[in-house]
Amino acid sequence: MANLSANLTVFRTRLLLLLALVLLPEMGLVVYSNLQQRQTEKEAARETAVALSRLAAAYHESYVKNTRQLLATLNELQFFVLSTNRAFCESNFVNLRRLLPDYLNFGLIETNGTLFCSAEPGKGPVNLKDRSYFQRVLQTRDFAMGDFQIGRLTGQPALNFGYPVMDEKGRLRRVIYASLKLSLLSQAMTRLALPVGGSVLVVDQNGTVLAREPEPEKWVGRSLSDVPVVRQMLQQKSGTMEMPGIDGASGLHAITPLGDGRTANFFVSVGIPSAVSFAQANRVLVRNLLLFAATGLFVLLVARSYAFRYFLRPINSLALAARQVAEGNLTARVKLAEGTGELVQLGQAFDDMTERLQGRQRELAAANQKITTLNQDLEKRVKERTSQLEAANGELEAFSYSVSHDLRAPLRHIRGFADFLVKEAGPQLSSDAARYLGHIEDSARQMDDLIENLLSFSRMSRAEMHLTKVNLGDVVQEARKSFDEELARRDVEWVIGTLPTVRADPALMRTVFTNLLGNALKYSRDSKPAKVEVTSQSFDSEHIVCVRDNGVGFDMQYAHKLFGVFQRLHDCSEFDGTGIGLANVKRVILRHGGRVWGEGNEGHGAAFYFTLPRGIELENKS
Repeated sequence: MANLSANLTVFRTRLLLLLALVLLPEMGLVVYSNLQQRQTEKEAARETAVALSRLAAAYHESYVKNTRQLLATLNELQFFVLSTNRAFCESNFVNLRRLLPDYLNFGLIETNGTLFCSAEPGKGPVNLKDRSYFQRVLQTRDFAMGDFQIGRLTGQPALNFGYPVMDEKGRLRRVIYASLKLSLLSQAMTRLALPVGGSVLVVDQNGTVLAREPEPEKWVGRSLSDVPVVRQMLQQKSGTMEMPGIDGASGLHAITPLGDGRTANFFVSVGIPSAVSFAQANRVLVRNLLLFAATGLFVLLVARSYAFRYFLRPINSLALAARQVAEGNLTARVKLAEGTGELVQLGQAFDDMTERLQGRQRELAAANQKITTLNQDLEKRVKERTSQLEAANGELEAFSYSVSHDLRAPLRHIRGFADFLVKEAGPQLSSDAARYLGHIEDSARQMDDLIENLLSFSRMSRAEMHLTKVNLGDVVQEARKSFDEELARRDVEWVIGTLPTVRADPALMRTVFTNLLGNALKYSRDSKPAKVEVTSQSFDSEHIVCVRDNGVGFDMQYAHKLFGVFQRLHDCSEFDGTGIGLANVKRVILRHGGRVWGEGNEGHGAAFYFTLPRGIELENKS
């Protein structure tokens, strides 16, 4: 009996080992599936980080391009950038800073580093020859970006840009610079849809933090050149890497460089923590392990009960009967007449269980294959869409660059050489030749205006709107001041009524009133006196604003052409212009959810109306 008990114990142990061998493939499959899922999620996190890094770099690149275009435009004003009148220079820079609040300061620097003038008044002589952007302009004779610095005049952190001022003989005379508010870089990062725990870091080539999201106030201005992740960013310059971030959390980082067109001046990095990248895979693994443990425990209990009832007990009965027969008790019988059948059934049950496990494994493998196929198809479509988007963005950027540089360069040459021809051979030219030359200069200037207005119209639809409380009366006064020089030589009667406070973008609304007031003054220049009225009416759902003049008016049968691009109702010889102003007005008002239209009568003036949605909380109570 002792040997029988020992044998049954060994049998039970082997049975448990057999069950373990059955469950081990399922355990391995669970681990393998999790490893595959982790790899998939890691690649997805890498693609997300790269896409966000490029998007963040695109936001910053827009500031660089806009600043470069601004400085290039200012550089065209030779009478201004080469002026020796410091008061005139400072006054214009002050007005420019008021129109462009994204910049802290503008100024002109002599080639020896002495500051000639700026929008921010200084308390004494200031020398800026140690500034990196100034040194780079002197070296390259081209647009250059600076590094992080605290402005000596403004006392605020800024990112400076410089542009060479050349004379007619191509000699460097001065450097014009613009100081961009550094906080704009961090503000732009808030528009990124970062994953939970994600971060954006922007550093210059010295490792100083220019922008950070989140907690920009904690990091901006700090030098992190000795931090491993920043040091690796400056060495690697682009691509992806896995290492702890500046906060010590391990994660995946995607790097995108950005510069002034020649060198990478600063680097944008988007980091996604590893805990976030593998969160879903970890949850699935825990769930599968719990399910596996519950399944194994259930199978173990069922197998033990089944073996005791249908296998161990019949074998024990059979062994007792066999022992009795061996001892000579020929009358001993196995009372379980179907004992042999139970053993067969046990074998069949085992085979059925094995077949079911194989079936489950085949189903899981098929499901994994289907998931892999779907993931591959999804990744392919994402890559195709990303490629299409990048191509479209590239074409748009190429178009903008071509318009702003390739088209303008020949115009500058035409105007420049025409000016040289007037200076060199003016007295020798016939009256017809001088007139032809004047036509060339006027046409080149008009073409340059068309290009600038077309670019402005294109940027108008892509500019981000910053909605806030705007008093339209204040906006009208600001727009009116821009015509002070013209009004000094004219007799103009202004009638400005009470205007409401609305929720709108202040810069875009200044564009609207500048265009409408400019048109009113232009087309009423022959009226003595000219009269310009700005009035409004408020209704339940909207405000209606009207700008009216007593000028030449227009034929109402052509009113449908008023707000089209390059649509003009008067000949260029009568009134200058490019036909973009009212198109810009329409685009701005439509983006604010309003409507525009015009009314006029030939010889009796014109009136232009636009509406803005009414917000009760912004009503003008005065």
